[in-house]
Amino acid sequence: MVYFIVEGQTDKALIQNILKNESDFKFIGLKGDGSVIKEIEKLNDKDLSENKYFAIIDADKSFEDRNQDMRRLTKDKDINFYIFPNHKDDGNLETLLLSKIEIENKILKCFDDYKQCVEKDIDNKAKLYAYTTLEFDLKPEEYIKTLDLKNDFDELKQKLTNLFN
Repeated sequence: MVYFIVEGQTDKALIQNILKNESDFKFIGLKGDGSVIKEIEKLNDKDLSENKYFAIIDADKSFEDRNQDMRRLTKDKDINFYIFPNHKDDGNLETLLLSKIEIENKILKCFDDYKQCVEKDIDNKAKLYAYTTLEFDLKPEEYIKTLDLKNDFDELKQKLTNLFN
């Protein structure tokens, strides 16, 4: 069995979209970056010998720090990992998804104007939620399931596909 250790429903929906032709996998974590770390820490040799694990976590403010943390956590465990948005930059899955939307989108422009007006730093999760809800009447995790991923996420697609070979 392949287990994906992820932060939340949006990550889960993306993996389900990428692996729509696979069925032998489950999700654990799903409660933020802390749950990803806790799940990795509690895996024992028996778990690792009987199953495959793949962790996906956001870089958030520092890819370098997150990468060091994940390398330390997985050093003695056979666990591969991927860090959003693209396994090299700071940010999160929402950063990546928002980068795929037309830059002049009216909803995103209004959201950015609102942020400036209230002088608050509102995160990309809220921005993506506003976009998907107002544009498509869907929550982000429902929206992701409908995306045609084309050539997006190629590196991640390859890593995930390799788990089933």
